[in-house]
Amino acid sequence: MKVIADVLDKELIDRNGEPIGRVDGLVMHVGERTQPRITHIAVGGPALWERLHPAFARLSRRLARMWGPKRTEQVRIPWSRVKTAGRDIKLDVEGKETGAIDWEIWISRKIIKRIPGSGGDEEGDGSQS
Repeated sequence: MKVIADVLDKELIDRNGEPIGRVDGLVMHVGERTQPRITHIAVGGPALWERLHPAFARLSRRLARMWGPKRTEQVRIPWSRVKTAGRDIKLDVEGKETGAIDWEIWISRKIIKRIPGSGGDEEGDGSQS
């Protein structure tokens, strides 16, 4: 398997078939007497921005401390939770358990539900009588 080409930037699918993001980075363990091995998949802004430049990753962390779900570090999903790696990366984990969708949940609660007609209004279910 050509790890970079076969895994990086692929869509992650949780055990329920829901997309939870893309592979933004890979974490490897390099031992003195062992072969290098992938230990985790990195997901999230800091991991993605780190690929471009460390300064972007630092900025991403600072912004996350000011807004959002307060996650400043990348989400790491253990490689052992990968079921299959093909067109997508299928995982044996639920998306909410990983923290990979924390931003989506935060945006939904703090922004989308406040938009009139979004279905997040308290006075009804949005249907017409």
